Amino acid sequence: MDADHERKALIEQLRQRADPKRATGEKAYLKSPQQFHGVHMPGLRTISKAWHKSHKNEPIAAIAQVSEILWDSDWHEERSLAILILEHRQKDLTRQQMPLIEKMIHEAVGWAHLDAIATGLVGALIDTDATVLDDLPRWAKSENFWVRRAAGLAQIKQFRRGEGDFDLFTQIAAPMFNEGKDWGKEERFFIRKAIGWTLRELAPRQPGWVVNFVQRYRHDMAGLTYREATRKLPAEYQQQLSEGAN
Repeated sequence: MDADHERKALIEQLRQRADPKRATGEKAYLKSPQQFHGVHMPGLRTISKAWHKSHKNEPIAAIAQVSEILWDSDWHEERSLAILILEHRQKDLTRQQMPLIEKMIHEAVGWAHLDAIATGLVGALIDTDATVLDDLPRWAKSENFWVRRAAGLAQIKQFRRGEGDFDLFTQIAAPMFNEGKDWGKEERFFIRKAIGWTLRELAPRQPGWVVNFVQRYRHDMAGLTYREATRKLPAEYQQQLSEGAN
């Protein structure tokens, strides 16, 4: 498979679906420095699914090669396709694709791509190779707050099943409550939200653990984190938290 030929074919499909008005709106909404074709997510999924169907027998290494050259673009939707074509083959992902995925994490310029990479691609890799968890503490110490956010979000797939490494999550999340004085507004928001979101996904399956975590760190966490973390707790656990605060 000629990766550059595939890239050009996919870009041509984006151009055929381009909507300049939507492109302007999405760029403003995402506050992104990237260029936009103006193709919405359903359109991107249609393109990626069709491409996956016609390339499903290609080795994952070849798929990753196409993904990487798409990712190296400064167009938002081309990077989105880079993620999507890997998502379609997520069960085939191995440690060999980790350098590419980590590159994506470090180079992501906003939540739209970062969250898909962390919850989708990294989450899928954790299911097939638990040693990926060993990378998360290093990410959690990164100066790049998007990389730290990825560390917090990486186990969402497992948490939704009530599974995952809870001690590792605590090791990652608890230090993030000690926000640096140099943290900007955006950094504070996205880190606070990530911790709360991850706990929110775990709450329906492991409410007792979430309550214990919240009680332990309640005075350290921001209101946003608390609200997100407790939003999906069953009523009796909500009451337990309320009574504990009195």
